[in-house]
Amino acid sequence: MELWFTEKQTPGLGISCKVLQTLHRELSPFQEIAVIDTEQYGRMLVLDGMVQLTIGDEFVYHEMLAHV
Repeated sequence: MELWFTEKQTPGLGISCKVLQTLHRELSPFQEIAVIDTEQYGRMLVLDGMVQLTIGDEFVYHEMLAHV
């Protein structure tokens, strides 16, 4: 059975990634925290169901921070 993570963008649209493994999941007093390993983006940090960053997009964040 395949496991997919879907981040809802609008009421009728979501973006899905195939999950290889859930590395960590916990509920803090402030938010739900998950670290998952995905096929397309590698490891992904998800807070309250919203993707915060991924290994696959790391170069974008790094480039921006290096020039700011």
